[in-house]
Amino acid sequence: MMRSAISSYGLIMLAVAACDDPVDPFEADLVVVEAFLFAGEPVRDVRLTATVSLGEDPALAPTIDDADVTLFKDGVAYVLASVGDSGRYEYAGIDLVVAEGDEFRIEVAYFGRVAVGETIVPAPPVNVAVDGDTLFAPVINFGRGGPPGGGGDAQLGVTWDNVSELLHFVVVEGLEDGTEAIFPEQLQERLPRFRLITRPTTDTFFSINLMLLRDLGQHQVRVYRVNREYSGLYENRTQDSRDLNEPSSNMTNGLGIFSAFNSTIALFEVVRAEQ
Repeated sequence: MMRSAISSYGLIMLAVAACDDPVDPFEADLVVVEAFLFAGEPVRDVRLTATVSLGEDPALAPTIDDADVTLFKDGVAYVLASVGDSGRYEYAGIDLVVAEGDEFRIEVAYFGRVAVGETIVPAPPVNVAVDGDTLFAPVINFGRGGPPGGGGDAQLGVTWDNVSELLHFVVVEGLEDGTEAIFPEQLQERLPRFRLITRPTTDTFFSINLMLLRDLGQHQVRVYRVNREYSGLYENRTQDSRDLNEPSSNMTNGLGIFSAFNSTIALFEVVRAEQ
């Protein structure tokens, strides 16, 4: 799931509605929608919760697991299924393709009303490049000197164009299972596969430092372009309990964000340097 790549709407959600929402959140329950589409990827990042009262922790908002959730593309309906009790919904079929320029509509039926949102899948980032295809990891041995040094200056630079100063984020992940760790086992927790996700930024450069990685082998760097709906949410992500300005929302009859992302991929490999 890519949901961890972006700030959660629930973490900044107060029980206030968007200015154009026709319902009063203090008199009626509302569904909070966090729905994100990624070009070329399965639809798995849709999550529903209820609102919380002012002053309560939004992270503890109750999940909604029995809503009717439908995506529409070119007039075709795709019904999403609830996944356990997580509040998450996904599309299990293989006939739904998310691509640049696609226009999507989401409808969430709950609390006796239908929350509706629309989004368009943006173009992918332009001129994504890595200034090398190999990152060399030093040979490391534990000895009397303690934990190893060195390797911190080994890095690759990732660049992309951003003349419009749009938000982008970068995901770096290992593509192989069971590969050798860059650093000795004692220095890190072993997980099935490595993944690094950056915060959204308007910058056009990210440095992949060896010290940020975990495994040898093939890696993928994916630069995501953030759509305008999420940009509004991210730019207003800080809320103060004394400030009742509502967070950005593009849902009608509900709260939250329905947005889309697109990405470009580059590859590199981490190999052990010769002694």
